[in-house]
Amino acid sequence: MHPKNSTNPLASQALLTALTGFCNTPIDNRGIQLLNVAAGLNAEDAIQTAKVLSSGLGQICRHMHDSLNMGEITYCDGMAALGFLAETVSALVWSVQKGADASLEVGGEQ
Repeated sequence: MHPKNSTNPLASQALLTALTGFCNTPIDNRGIQLLNVAAGLNAEDAIQTAKVLSSGLGQICRHMHDSLNMGEITYCDGMAALGFLAETVSALVWSVQKGADASLEVGGEQ
């Protein structure tokens, strides 16, 4: 029977993350990263985590902006925290994108 004539729901596979290292943290000469997004996690969870972290990133930026605008001192640690959060959010999003690309290749749609 042709799929468009069927009333059965189409089976779909959940979108998963792909292994993605971040913050350039190799721990050996094989390229294994100390910090990474693990492969095989639910992509929706990764995107939710990225959303929460990016919200925190925005809050820190606003706080630093307000502090500097009031003439207060800003510390390098705050900038390092911004960089770490940005790298983490980026790694989560890249991991989901790589996982989506891999599922398309396996499915034969590319």
